[in-house]
This record gives sequence, C-alpha cells and structure tokens, in this order.
Amino acid sequence: MGWLDDLRRPKAEQPSSRDFFYSHDRLANQYFAVIRLTWYLDGKVCAVTESSIATYDKDVVEEFTSILDNALKLGADASVVCIEEPQALGIYEK
Repeated sequence: MGWLDDLRRPKAEQPSSRDFFYSHDRLANQYFAVIRLTWYLDGKVCAVTESSIATYDKDVVEEFTSILDNALKLGADASVVCIEEPQALGIYEK
C-alpha cells in the first residue's frame, strides 16, 4: 500500500532559492531606494511590484528593511537600487 502511505504523509516542500540583486547608485527626485519584487505562484511569475522610498520619509531604513524582509520571507525575488552602500544596511554577500 505504498500509494496510500504517500497520501497519508504530506511531502515536505522543497525550499526555493530566491534571487536578490542590489545596486548602489544615485537616484533622481530625492529617492532613497527603488525596490522591484517578483512574486511567484506554483513556481510561475504571477506579479511584479515596484516601491519607491523617498529620502524625506520618516524611518527610511526601517521601511526599506521591512519591505525586503517580508518579501524575501514570502518567496519573492528582489531587485534594489539604493543610494546607500549595502553594508550600511546590513547586507553582505554570502
């Protein structure tokens, strides 16, 4: 009854590796960062969103960190252009 055992035991989900791209560059119009997220459903792209964080926003680093942290935990790919060095934000290469 191998097939019945397979039904009883849920298969462990395969961990998926997501991409993260960071570019340190100047931005126009007083932006701190622009973050583009690619969202997946059943392994296929289902949405792409883009957020901008202005330098005059209160707690820009906290907002930046929150957006990235939540998106990466939920399985999105992230591409970032930011005026700050990645090390200043706690981002290091593996």
